[in-house]
Amino acid sequence: MLKKIMLGAAILATSSFATYSQFPVPEANKGDVKLVSDFTMQDKGKAWQLALKGRFVPVQNLEIWFGLPYMLMTSWDGEDTNGDGMKNLTFGGRYQITPNVAGFLDLTFPTGKKAINSDGLTFNLGAQFSKNFGSIDFGSELGFIFQTEGSDKAKAGPELHLNAEIDPIVSQTISPYFGLDLYIVVGDPKYDGHKTGDTSGNVGIFPYLGANFKITDMFSADLCAIFGFGEDYVGPKTPITLEASFNVSF
Repeated sequence: MLKKIMLGAAILATSSFATYSQFPVPEANKGDVKLVSDFTMQDKGKAWQLALKGRFVPVQNLEIWFGLPYMLMTSWDGEDTNGDGMKNLTFGGRYQITPNVAGFLDLTFPTGKKAINSDGLTFNLGAQFSKNFGSIDFGSELGFIFQTEGSDKAKAGPELHLNAEIDPIVSQTISPYFGLDLYIVVGDPKYDGHKTGDTSGNVGIFPYLGANFKITDMFSADLCAIFGFGEDYVGPKTPITLEASFNVSF
């Protein structure tokens, strides 16, 4: 039961193995920090997670970032399922190869509470394409996600991740955005090197919409709603995640 409750939050939360941004790396010596809150509802389950995320550009075209999430609460039909605790820590990097193309590598380390986390390393690597079309910014990503076997000898099947996002430029203070994440499982879970299930070919589809609200040049906030589809991936009930963040740029 706990796994079902956690599934939506694990995939949808911004502190998971999603990259920090699909748009070009900022200027050298620039960066930002976010405090992100995700609340996921799926069938009778609920999960609430906080995450601290940050990025910095030490030299031109190179971005480094981190994500440190904490699960505050999980419940099923109003009953606590004891799914709270520290989640795994992610470090990542992006390099802007051309004005429109970037490459990335993110690593998630087994630093969190073992009962609610993978016990191996998770790798997320791939490339991004972004372009400005006058009144629209477009960002996209193709990534490959896979795990190593940890001390628990278990690992999930590898996945392809595709993302596309459109950011219409309509205002200096409010910036709406619309996007889609697609996860395709390309392998089966294993225990001690042996197959334990049939997940290859499962697909998860996660459309989202949100907006950034500029408060000052330094401070902003985001609100976003994310929906999950694909019965083999998220189960028969659609997970809905409501996300809010407070952002500081420097």
